[in-house]
Amino acid sequence: MVIRTVSRTIGSADACFSERCNTKALFTLCQDEHMVTLDDVARGLAADIDPDDAEPEYLALYSAEAPPLDGIFAVLHERLNGHFRFMNTKMTMGRHFNAGDSRDLMDLIQQISDMRKSLKRAGVTFEVREDYRKLIEECKSFLVYSGGSPIPDSVERIEIERYEAVMFTSAPAPQRRRSDAPPILTLVGEGSFALVHKYDDALYNETFAVKRAKANISERDLARFRAEFDLLRAIRFPYIVEAYDYDSNRNSFTMEYCDETLGEYIRKGNSTISWSTRKRVTLQFLYALNYLHVRGTLHRDISRNNILIKKYDMGAVLVKLSDFGLHKHRDSDFTRTETEMKGSIIDPLLESFKDFKPTNDIYAAGVIVSFIFTGKTRLGVADGAVGDIVNSATSLVEAERFPSIADMISAVEALQAPAATSPEARV
Repeated sequence: MVIRTVSRTIGSADACFSERCNTKALFTLCQDEHMVTLDDVARGLAADIDPDDAEPEYLALYSAEAPPLDGIFAVLHERLNGHFRFMNTKMTMGRHFNAGDSRDLMDLIQQISDMRKSLKRAGVTFEVREDYRKLIEECKSFLVYSGGSPIPDSVERIEIERYEAVMFTSAPAPQRRRSDAPPILTLVGEGSFALVHKYDDALYNETFAVKRAKANISERDLARFRAEFDLLRAIRFPYIVEAYDYDSNRNSFTMEYCDETLGEYIRKGNSTISWSTRKRVTLQFLYALNYLHVRGTLHRDISRNNILIKKYDMGAVLVKLSDFGLHKHRDSDFTRTETEMKGSIIDPLLESFKDFKPTNDIYAAGVIVSFIFTGKTRLGVADGAVGDIVNSATSLVEAERFPSIADMISAVEALQAPAATSPEARV
């Protein structure tokens, strides 16, 4: 999972767009910002955009959304595509976008903007996929209400998306007390199959994360997503991220929020993180992986982005192993037919993903240990006793690898800090 922060810049064109869009139905429902519900907003949206107008091929992309939002998003997606397709044609014919089409696209963009605001009132974050969000912002910069719109030379041919959803909502936050304002959910992470939002819970004075399966993922991948939650609920270990509750209607679950990934933590502090801290971080990670292996579970997707860091006062940190979407129990036959390689760190000795064994997790662990101690993503840079551990874990001869994560832990626990005679030794 790649962690990122999404922000939206509101241009001055918003004021111009608002003149054309009829939002009365939306904002009548939103006058009491503390009491509006998602159902209220959905009914208001359906008054302006008929979900029954959705074409089946687009409606199928939004099966994860509750009605009528599925149909509303499908209609908006199809209309955007129609305008973008026509704009592509006009780029070959003088780059002048017709006046009527300019007005229609401006109105459509305003509808999307108003919908975001209305959903926010219900405590739900609405997001447009990054590429389409940028396209919308770019269109707002040159569309004009009358006389047609010259398409700037900087606008390139648009890639039309017909096979994946481009609009998403986050799962609603838990019900608030009447006096509480709805929480604001912010998109902070995105992986192949899920989106992760965070929100600040004023009642508990805590930040939580909401992980939600993307729309239109396969039934098999959705089963993996639910299995990830079931695993996290079944275990309780200090170095594994916690999950709290599952929303089967929206295919999402609430979970513990962490401040950053291991990759970000090391990259930002590589010149200042002490050697002893690196050793503690390494051991916490290995303790988590050993716990899984003792339970008979393989992670199968260990990476710098799937190991999270929770920060505390005075520089204290806690490692949290996360992203169990590819996990497999030793007794499971879920991947008996899978051969395509998955995961971030691929063991050269692994020929088929269905044949994944503990030694393949050990290889990935060796790559992570090297990164923690050196700050480098490539192998071959760790030296001394750390280098010996990394070389053993990642050996291309399987018999030379550690027999288990427990053996790897013993080797790391025995490490002695090098003499602080150089900047390299101090880390």
